[in-house]
Amino acid sequence: MSPSPDPLVVCEAAARAGGRVLGEWVGKFAATVKGPRDLVTEADHAAQREIRKIVLESFPDHGFVGEEGDAGTPPVGPGHRGHSGAGVRWIVDPLDGTTNYVHGFPAYCVSIALADGDELLVATIFDPLRNECFTARRGGGAFLNGARIIAPRVTAPTEAVAAVSFPAQVSVDSPAVADFLAVIPHMQSIRRTGSTALNLAYVACGRLHAFWVRRICCWDAAAGMLIAREAGCAIGGFAGQGDAIPLDDPAFIAASTPELLATLRALLG
Repeated sequence: MSPSPDPLVVCEAAARAGGRVLGEWVGKFAATVKGPRDLVTEADHAAQREIRKIVLESFPDHGFVGEEGDAGTPPVGPGHRGHSGAGVRWIVDPLDGTTNYVHGFPAYCVSIALADGDELLVATIFDPLRNECFTARRGGGAFLNGARIIAPRVTAPTEAVAAVSFPAQVSVDSPAVADFLAVIPHMQSIRRTGSTALNLAYVACGRLHAFWVRRICCWDAAAGMLIAREAGCAIGGFAGQGDAIPLDDPAFIAASTPELLATLRALLG
């Protein structure tokens, strides 16, 4: 009997394959609107089909949850039971940063995680433009192109560069704008990349030092949460929510250190 494949090896292979598909589709796709300032492309679907094929051929008993749905069934939205699926399943964003991809802005990636319940087991975030592959295994550390990464010990907000995620629709009186205004006077700087997965990967390797989001889809955040945790980052809910992050409704703050996490919790309330 042949040994079972290593889930992390399969995860990385699938992410790299998805990245190749995205590269092949550059300049060839048609974009359609699925919501204000929220685009979907043929490339998303093609990449997800390739990823699904690879992971389920290796693990046919596993479930699959993708941003573009599965087998013609649309995904359940965040905040609803079943959004992230159940049991052992692959959680996949074939293209995180779709608007960036559509417009040629170089900040997008493939994000894949394997989860059992709310426990994340392995993860890969692959940036095909920079050929950067972030990986992690639960209890095994985090890596960038095979080299171990450890988040820097930044504790003071004045020394921190943070990233923020805004929803697709943002009005002047949006809570997301209020959060931004509450934090920006205290930080060295704030960025918005348009990719939650890359934000978390960059916190893990020290390019950023903090990131927060109050509503996001599981496929945007699952891989990045494991990679950041395994790099030594502190991740927890907002004030009063504790540190457990349910994948059905991810809302969290990630920071290089527990001290910086505590500061952001106090600022964001």
